[in-house]
Amino acid sequence: MELERYRRQMPLPELGEAGQRKLAASSVLVVGAGGLGGPLLYALAGAGVGRLVVVDGDTVSLSNLNRQFLFEQADLGRPKAEAAARRLAAFNPEIRVEVVQAVLDGENGPALLAGCQLAVSAVDDLPARLALNAACAQKNIPLVNGGVEGWYGSVLAVEFGKTPCLACCYAGTAPEDGGQALGAVTGAVASLMASVSLQLLLGHDPIPGQMLLYDGRRMSLDKGSLERSPGVRPYLKRETRNRRISACSGSFLSEYPWDRAH
Repeated sequence: MELERYRRQMPLPELGEAGQRKLAASSVLVVGAGGLGGPLLYALAGAGVGRLVVVDGDTVSLSNLNRQFLFEQADLGRPKAEAAARRLAAFNPEIRVEVVQAVLDGENGPALLAGCQLAVSAVDDLPARLALNAACAQKNIPLVNGGVEGWYGSVLAVEFGKTPCLACCYAGTAPEDGGQALGAVTGAVASLMASVSLQLLLGHDPIPGQMLLYDGRRMSLDKGSLERSPGVRPYLKRETRNRRISACSGSFLSEYPWDRAH
């Protein structure tokens, strides 16, 4: 490992040479290589995470290029996972990138997590999210989930047995597929997801039982606590407003779409 590559980040007290070597020995499963997954993968590769398993069954289309920064015009029609792996290998040849051109489901989820210390959901497919959640719960592997709609986004870290999980959060909901997506917002939310992911890999949980809420119109970042409503589902308490908003209500989704990704 060429430590010179990481010279500007290693002075961080949470990192140092020991932390850098820990990242180099880490493996992360990233489901989705699009608007959230692309910038996230760049950040993890740049930080020196040693092994990235990229799962995406889609191909690059022209409508992706406004926000999916791993790709360019020449990639149109190519599998996203393969195009992402080529770009990441050129960006940091020290890391290992494994390609899975498939949709994650209940059958392949546990096997794809083999050897991983963390999983990241950056996909707008609800069955894939829940399948990843179930696989992570089975293997007790932390999960970072992100979503974006328009100017708004959210990030949630799940530590099974300690925090509400995605199965709890999605109870009784029928989330829509992702719609509006702005590259500046997906990039911002992906950076937050990457920061949370790196801290989890280093043994820290920066948002235990909480959700980060990004508002790109007001340029604000809030933090809310997720709690289980007795016998029903979790609710989100916006700490900055000191009131509860149902994490599954339509009004909440219209303001902070925590269930979508692009």
